[in-house]
Amino acid sequence: MPKADQEQMLAIRHEKGPMMVLAGPGSGKTSVITQHTRYLIENLQVAPSNILVITFTKAAALEMKERFYSLTNGAGQGITFGTFHAVFFNILKHAYGYTGANIVRDDVKYTFLRDYIHRHEISFDDEQEMISGLLAEISTVKNEEIQIDNYYATSCPQQEFRDLFQAYRKYLY
Repeated sequence: MPKADQEQMLAIRHEKGPMMVLAGPGSGKTSVITQHTRYLIENLQVAPSNILVITFTKAAALEMKERFYSLTNGAGQGITFGTFHAVFFNILKHAYGYTGANIVRDDVKYTFLRDYIHRHEISFDDEQEMISGLLAEISTVKNEEIQIDNYYATSCPQQEFRDLFQAYRKYLY
């Protein structure tokens, strides 16, 4: 790693609580995170099994893992390197016994919505745009725990969205 600047050194030597590193491409994020992970183990005696390194892509997670093991000559076995999706899926798997069969694939959601809008003759200009909008609205209703009767859809008329949402939930469960 080239000589770290002052902000990078602050991140590398961060000691209390979680740490998030946000920076642009090529700015040294991976080096900072791998150096910080090494610092936690070597200077603060943090057990590798208590360290979670999480990133957006599988490629980035694998690169961090490879760089870390290269930097430490293979030390630190037990650290979890992963993506948001992989880490959270593992939590669901271990805590609730979920398997891949419990997670609805994107193509299955898309097919259900495509078939539904055609079967119920819901009007649209662009099928892909319509389905993307419906998925986004369904996600909003579910994630924000909005009562369906209190949600005002933008992708299709109100009652059509409510009927579709109920059918979608029934399909999933």
